[in-house]
Amino acid sequence: MKTDSTQTRPQEDSQQVIRQLALYELLDALCKMEAETAYIASHNIEDDSPKLSNQEAVDALRKELGCQDSAQLKEWSRAHGLTNNDDLIKHAQESYKRKEVINDLLKGCGESLYLRYKDRLDRVLYSLIRVESSEQAHHLFYSIEANELEFGDAAAQFSIGPESKTQGIVGPVDLTTPHPEIAARLRTAKPRQLFPPFKADQWHVLIRLEYRFDSEYDEKTRHFLGSLVLSAKAQEMTKQIKMNYLQQYLTNE
Repeated sequence: MKTDSTQTRPQEDSQQVIRQLALYELLDALCKMEAETAYIASHNIEDDSPKLSNQEAVDALRKELGCQDSAQLKEWSRAHGLTNNDDLIKHAQESYKRKEVINDLLKGCGESLYLRYKDRLDRVLYSLIRVESSEQAHHLFYSIEANELEFGDAAAQFSIGPESKTQGIVGPVDLTTPHPEIAARLRTAKPRQLFPPFKADQWHVLIRLEYRFDSEYDEKTRHFLGSLVLSAKAQEMTKQIKMNYLQQYLTNE
């Protein structure tokens, strides 16, 4: 029996897409978004707030995207595969409901989550010197403290790490990025505070906090925290969707 190539080709193309997504480690992201979309669609929000009309949802999406007018929104829609107005309206309403679900998930726990993840949200800019001996580290510390030597000059001349190329400047980074011994000091430091030498792994280290970018519990932070909660809620569904994709691909090999 002869196989109809017009029927098998789309299936082959679909399997190839799945293979490429898995190969380039993009399949997880796709499965995560599909799971979150399904969770949002099934999540009931007990809220008396008025729902947006289709036009209001589209206007809200346009504002969120920073599109100046409907022409820019239309261009964005085409680039993202939303080929007709119904697709755009559906996406706009889903985007609005995502925000509503995130707000619902954060009820009663938003501020405690903020404190838990503050190290990932705050940013610090600091100066760093790493040397091999305690004696050299202390000599540099006293010279910098007495204003006999600029921190940046000392870092450029003596620091062993890549910070020597930036006059010791590191960041801005969140507080989960530096070595734990460094992060522990930066967490409570005041701007321009110079710390005495201490050991971090095999290095003797000098640090000075230059600037702290403290996060705030604002709308952007709430969206970040809500996205974490949403991802956790949809985690099992994400695994199942990925398993289904891979099983489908392997079955048709």
